[in-house]
Parts: sequence; structure tokens; C-alpha cells
Amino acid sequence: MTGFIGGGNMAEAIINGLLGASGDRIIVADKKKERLDYLKKRYRIKTTADSREVLSAADVVILAVKPADIGDVTAEIRDGVTDRHLVVSIAAGVKLEYLSGRLKTKRLFRVMPNAPAFAGEGMSVVSPLEGTRKKDLKTVVDMFRTVGEVMVLSEDRMDAVTALSGSGPAFFAYFVESMAEAGVRIGLSASDALALTLQTALGTIKMLKQGQTPAELKQMVTSPGGTTAEGLYRLERNSLKAAVKEAVEAAARRAEELSGRQ
Repeated sequence: MTGFIGGGNMAEAIINGLLGASGDRIIVADKKKERLDYLKKRYRIKTTADSREVLSAADVVILAVKPADIGDVTAEIRDGVTDRHLVVSIAAGVKLEYLSGRLKTKRLFRVMPNAPAFAGEGMSVVSPLEGTRKKDLKTVVDMFRTVGEVMVLSEDRMDAVTALSGSGPAFFAYFVESMAEAGVRIGLSASDALALTLQTALGTIKMLKQGQTPAELKQMVTSPGGTTAEGLYRLERNSLKAAVKEAVEAAARRAEELSGRQ
């Protein structure tokens, strides 16, 4: 059985992905009764207000709480966690060293999923505690593949992952918002501008995933003296690339600062 301690949005996304398995193989603990009622009704899963009940029922335990709450949660469950439990933390910035010092199991994983998991198109990065069994790694990777793609990286890459993949959806949304607003300014309706922008983004990503490089695609669309060339010149003149790099680097530095607080 898979158990969740914390029943927030990301937990719900993973639950939705796992529902190829029977709902009676999932249990969720949360402090908010209304949240438990919603999850039970929506997904027909088991729910409880007691985190220790999750430990009794589940072999795989996902810590899906906010980073600020991880200390209280690990204190509450530490006496119940044993080597029977495979524990996965999706709390941003919480290091494996911290978890291994508080929980009596070495079957520990840190995972950074991102918001597109809600649409089944997430990017989850898995970092195992050193010495973790390959069988456990496969279990975790298979679990997060239900909500998108999975990459396995060492934990020292997590701050970069947080900046690029964790914060990335907000950066892309900001660019989409800017494109759609520009469409309105040049005469399109808001709905038409957004629809054009979204499909253009979707098609572009699909072409890139099929193997074209960003530089190749940019060159394919750009004609000398044409509309795209003029637009790209303005983006360069306004230092868009530099701004994007600065945003990602700043997010990585902030992730490092936050993870250092544990």
C-alpha cells in the first residue's frame, strides 16, 4: 500500500496518476478534515487524521507536506518508521541527510516534481540516499512516471533542478501571458490571442522533443529581413536571454539558501 502524509495539491496529482491501481491501496493522512473528505469522495481512497495510521498500513510513504512542517511530521512518525518503509519526500529543499538523521530507515528518496504533474506532463527528478537498493529506485521511478517524465540525479543537482524545472512553469507562463497580451495589443481578442499562443507553444515543444535543436528551429522560422527576424532583434535588444539566465540563476541561489536552513 502507498501512503501519503499530507494531502495537498501535489499529493493529489500523484494519487490521480496512481489510480490505475485500486483506490483501496492508497491511504492519505492530513490535518484538514475537509481536505480528507474531498479526497475520499473524489478518489475513493482511505483517509485518516493520524499519520501513524499511514505507517501501519503502508510500505511506501510519501511525505507531501510543506518544508516548514517537515520537522513536526518527522518528529511525529520517527518512532513508527522502520526499514520496512520506503520513504519519499517531495518537500522542497529538505535534504536526505536531514531525513536520515530523523527517520530509522535508509530507504530514503528525495523527489522534486513540478506543477505540470497535475496534467500528467510533469518532470520529476529523483535523488536516492547513497546505497539505496535498485528495486526501491525502480519503485519510486515507476510511481512518478504516472505523472510525467522522470530523471535520476544526485542530490547536489537539486538546487539547479528546483530553479529550472520547479520554477520553470511560472517562467513559461509569464512568457505565454506576455505573448497573449501582445496579441491583444495588435488587435486580437483575448481568447484568440491565448489560443494562438498556447497551440504555438505546444507545437514548438513537440518539434523540439522530436529532435530539432532550438537553434535549428529558430533558423527554420526566420527569413532574412522578415517578421521573425525583426521580432528576434527586439528580443535581443531588450536582453531577454540575459534576463532569463539571471532569473534561473537567482532561483537556484534562492533554492540553495532555503535548503541550507534545514
